[in-house]
Amino acid sequence: MDEMTSLPMLSVPHDSFRHGLGTLKDDIGNTHVVEAIQRNHPRQQEQIRLEMMRNVYGSALPARMALEKQILGRVQRLPGIESSRLGLDSLSGKLDEFEFDSYLNTPNDREDIPTDMHSLMEAQLKLQTKPASRGI
Repeated sequence: MDEMTSLPMLSVPHDSFRHGLGTLKDDIGNTHVVEAIQRNHPRQQEQIRLEMMRNVYGSALPARMALEKQILGRVQRLPGIESSRLGLDSLSGKLDEFEFDSYLNTPNDREDIPTDMHSLMEAQLKLQTKPASRGI
């Protein structure tokens, strides 16, 4: 069989203990047009704001702000520990907003199982070995 007519094969088995049960929810696209608009709105507003700054102050200010955003976006804690990204929030103005995530998304209120930090570090450093395959 050629590659086009053959069935896709799973190259690495899904590790349900480390990654949780697999769902098809992530594979589904937008369920409604309004959902796509709401998802794209912050990015479009940022582009409009940068375009206005470019027109008023020149191209250096938006370039500097984009560089600062990249630098502050790289700062993070060890895998498994959620980073607050305070610098990025202060640059983007999210500190002034008070949303559901501000008081409902605290780590103490979560019911999920904490992830194994050792396996997360192995994945980040690409030290994981392939799981043992079962012989048939």
